Amino acid sequence: MVKNLTFDVRYDNELAHEYYGEGSKLAATIRQTYHDRDLEVPDEYDSTLTTPPIHFMSVSAPDTVDVDNLKGVQVPPGLNIEILDFDM
Repeated sequence: MVKNLTFDVRYDNELAHEYYGEGSKLAATIRQTYHDRDLEVPDEYDSTLTTPPIHFMSVSAPDTVDVDNLKGVQVPPGLNIEILDFDM
């Protein structure tokens, strides 16, 4: 089985947005941050039209993954990631 999670990715400010970018560049940062968790992070995702934008990534994880453990992962400075599990 697979868990379907939503990662709401927010930038602290426009400088962080410029640094981390969007699309595959941001996805690569997310993959590196959660590199040992066997997550499938897409290069394409929905975003708001605000500046800086908020991104909504649909992430697949093994059914055995502990969502609370994912929430405890240290994310790079300038990014905030809220992890939502709607299957709970």
